[in-house]
Amino acid sequence: MPEKIFVIGIGGTGMRCLESFVHTCAVGMFDGTEVEMLALDTDQGNGNFDRLRSLVNCYRSVNGGTKKSSTFFSAKINYHEFTPGYTDSDTFGTISKYAAASAHRADSPVADLIDLFVDADVRDMPLKEGYRAQTQMGSMLMYYAIVKAAYESTQQRANGISEIINALSQSVHAPVFIFGSVFGGTGASSIPIIPLALRAAASVMGVPEISVSDHPYGTMVLTNYFQFDNPDSNGQVVAKSNNFAVNSQAALMFYNNDVTVNSTYNRMYLLGRESQRSYNNGEDQNSKVKSSVGGSTQKNPADFMELIAASAAYNFFREAGKSDAFAGDNGNRAFFISHDDANTKLDFPLFWQEDSDVFKKKLGAAVAAAILETAYAFYDNVAQTSNMFSQVNVDGEQFKNLVKYWTMLVYQIDSNDCLVDGWLPQMYKGRGGEGIMFKDTLFSCRTKRDLSGFKFNKDLYAGDNPPQFNVGLIESRFDVVKKAFNKIGGGTDSFDDMIARSYATLTDLYYKN
Repeated sequence: MPEKIFVIGIGGTGMRCLESFVHTCAVGMFDGTEVEMLALDTDQGNGNFDRLRSLVNCYRSVNGGTKKSSTFFSAKINYHEFTPGYTDSDTFGTISKYAAASAHRADSPVADLIDLFVDADVRDMPLKEGYRAQTQMGSMLMYYAIVKAAYESTQQRANGISEIINALSQSVHAPVFIFGSVFGGTGASSIPIIPLALRAAASVMGVPEISVSDHPYGTMVLTNYFQFDNPDSNGQVVAKSNNFAVNSQAALMFYNNDVTVNSTYNRMYLLGRESQRSYNNGEDQNSKVKSSVGGSTQKNPADFMELIAASAAYNFFREAGKSDAFAGDNGNRAFFISHDDANTKLDFPLFWQEDSDVFKKKLGAAVAAAILETAYAFYDNVAQTSNMFSQVNVDGEQFKNLVKYWTMLVYQIDSNDCLVDGWLPQMYKGRGGEGIMFKDTLFSCRTKRDLSGFKFNKDLYAGDNPPQFNVGLIESRFDVVKKAFNKIGGGTDSFDDMIARSYATLTDLYYKN
């Protein structure tokens, strides 16, 4: 694995893929790695954008800004974000100065060209909430926005684009992976132009060239994997899920034949499914997500497809870190993930291929840690144990964010002691409530009492001969874990040591007994 990697998420789907990527960092899949992360979306008020931002802020607080190994939160994440900053009045017409061009048609073909590629309703569509599946317009606008941001940075106005370009220019050969969909507008239009736009922006800023040949590029292209009732458009141009399949087909045909795409990307991973997650009657029955044209109400629950996308990024970075990177591809650039979603259990090998056992070990330990803290206040207990962890402030932001993260991973408890689904249960319910990595009994918990009674020592993992540990007749699961935790010697009484010891405790319990 390279010491430094770059990940870019584009559009709403890109935000959700980055969310899954952060969770994989949290469980420890990117030990000793520094991650430069760019969240890029036209819709700055998007609910998925907000959720990602909250997750990353929580992660960065817990991590403390350092690279680590053999622990949770082991990767250092440097987070950047960029939106073009469209206002309520911004349209393609206003940005391109269509009115002025139209008044001088006799002298210039600009207006005629715009009319050829952009219909009047699209030309006058507000841009603040995204490109709404209008890829013919989105590619031009995103390229322009990135180059403009680079120019503004030379006027002492730093932004996410200038930050990521400075990092890229100082990290020769560091691999770059891009998440986006091809059925919407922002991702489909941006994936082909991002590498070239970054290179052009670097030239504007006057920093060392960001050569495509120096930075291996990979991308996860998600085809249509969910659908929703068409929102009330009120005469506006909106993305419609019944067009997603044809949008995906058109985009892939373009990518397959485009010289720029084929010369830019070392690997392109293609992921989709026939059975669609449906937001029926304007909302997901489990997560209460309403159909929306954009903005804060667009907050889709996590889907296992996004975790597969994160595992593809891991696969790309793992290959990029080899001395003979991509030599075994034999000229192939497109990789397909095939799976019988309807009839096959979604087990660990699907998500992490050759490193599935590592992922199984790390994610299981993280889920157990989340249960321990949410149901039993485990970290609060060990942090306040006499003569241990004197450097840990349970009232400090770092500790509060640790507790918060575990609720984001599995369950939060509301004021009525009922469980609110986090990332993992959201994926389970998106599958239809069956067969995803762990036993169904974990996801049947509905209250804090249910979670406290869940026998995570033996009923966490599914399958034959699952990892587990024993609890005596007069012992509790909490007592067994804490006893094992206290036996691990060495280290310091720091916050990082507390987390590392909990990681070691749980992995040892499940895999050494």
